[in-house]
Amino acid sequence: MAQYNKYESYKFEYFEPKTVSTSNAAPKIKEQPKKAPQLKLLEKPKPTRAQVQNEARKSALQARKIMAVACAVIMFMAMVIYSRVQLDEINREIKQVESAMKIAQSDTVRLNNSLNSVISINKVEDYALNVLGMVKVQDYQVIYVDLSGEDSVVMANGKTTDAQVINEEVK
Repeated sequence: MAQYNKYESYKFEYFEPKTVSTSNAAPKIKEQPKKAPQLKLLEKPKPTRAQVQNEARKSALQARKIMAVACAVIMFMAMVIYSRVQLDEINREIKQVESAMKIAQSDTVRLNNSLNSVISINKVEDYALNVLGMVKVQDYQVIYVDLSGEDSVVMANGKTTDAQVINEEVK
């Protein structure tokens, strides 16, 4: 039977101390042999007239697309700016109208107060009593009219007729 050595696969030379040179010179680098470059020059075949025209069409189409997108972006930006300007103008007009409305409301309050002070109930009663010589109504001066009876019409010649007969004649 073979005997197994478990340390055979290790290289112990790597663990041995190395000698260090004490010279000031830099260690020499081994020059590697230069290999000739393996580049090959390939010549591109000249494009045909149809290929050149096709390429020109493609680049013109791409340029048109770029111009169309640029025009659309510029138009969009112009519309946004225009709408902002319109919004600012409308806001300015709203503020002017609101200030005019506040002024009108304050004038209305002032005029109502002056009207109330001129035409108050107490002043009207005072004017009627002192200047016009009027007096307040007493209870005995009030006459109540009773309309609960039948309706009748008195004509100019003194005849009396029932209101229902006149309503039927009118219809």
